[in-house]
Amino acid sequence: MRLKNVFLVVFGIILMASANVYSQDKSNALKYTVTYDDPYDIKKLFIHFQPIIGDIAALNVVGGFGLEANYYHSNLFDIEFSGRTSYGERFDISRDAAIRNSFNDNDPTPYYYAELGGTYHILDYTAASKSKILLYSKRLKGDEWAATVAKNALIDNTVRQIVGARVGGMFYSSVTDLNKTLTKQELTLYYDNGLEVESTDLYTNVLSYSVYLGGSMSWFKNFAVDFESRWEPNGDDLLLTTYLDLLYSPGITIDDLVIGGETVSLDEVKRSAFGFRAGLKGKFNRTLGWGYNVETGLRPGIAQNGFFLTFKLSFPIYGTKLEQTVEAVNTETGE
Repeated sequence: MRLKNVFLVVFGIILMASANVYSQDKSNALKYTVTYDDPYDIKKLFIHFQPIIGDIAALNVVGGFGLEANYYHSNLFDIEFSGRTSYGERFDISRDAAIRNSFNDNDPTPYYYAELGGTYHILDYTAASKSKILLYSKRLKGDEWAATVAKNALIDNTVRQIVGARVGGMFYSSVTDLNKTLTKQELTLYYDNGLEVESTDLYTNVLSYSVYLGGSMSWFKNFAVDFESRWEPNGDDLLLTTYLDLLYSPGITIDDLVIGGETVSLDEVKRSAFGFRAGLKGKFNRTLGWGYNVETGLRPGIAQNGFFLTFKLSFPIYGTKLEQTVEAVNTETGE
């Protein structure tokens, strides 16, 4: 009986100590005020200048630049256009190799890629969320800030979630190393007289236009907070989207080889009309900001040469609400 009483007393002391510690923790907790939280109040039009684009593909490896534009309706749909090309011959690897080494006489085409599509918002709703915010103070400068272990805080906010249905079309043109394709597909080319084309420096042009159908999931945050301490006001305005598309190409053109004025048919080269891609892209709801995009998958085109990995860095991104309304005051009524 005495052992039971001792246990109850010790248990009570532990509970009182825990409650006291919790109370002290709450009293010392970082206090903040959410001054703004509206994930629907975003820019309507974003224009991306993309100085860095890499397209690493089995077909070709390209470094280049591009332009992209996004338009967002209030809550029904959004539209996207993008286009890109290489910095020049040296950054269009297969084209550069063809110009330097090609045995055949085809004129190597420059790399181009263009896409236009839209997303219909099947579901567009908000939910409660928490965001990790970096704590920063202007008092910490230079080496002092560099030597400081950054702190962060979890902030309650609202997240906008969009489940979308995607549809659109795309086009690309590129040079490719034909010998790699012939090896993978175990093909041999012949002249009209039956002699084998024995060169290992064969290059051709590939053109494809495709349509895509897929789905996406987006998370939009757009809030600001003030802290009741030395920390500077902060927030989060990230617009993040993941997507998965199925690709189909009704038109794939592979140029026949021209060698010494004679045409060598490439009809036997196998095409692949279907493909897919998965991607992640993000940008910030600012008048002047930056963004990123990474996607990978299989492109329609030459069979067994569809793999690609593309990354884009957008800077700057110009954003606007497309509003031309200005405040007006009646001089007679003051309203």
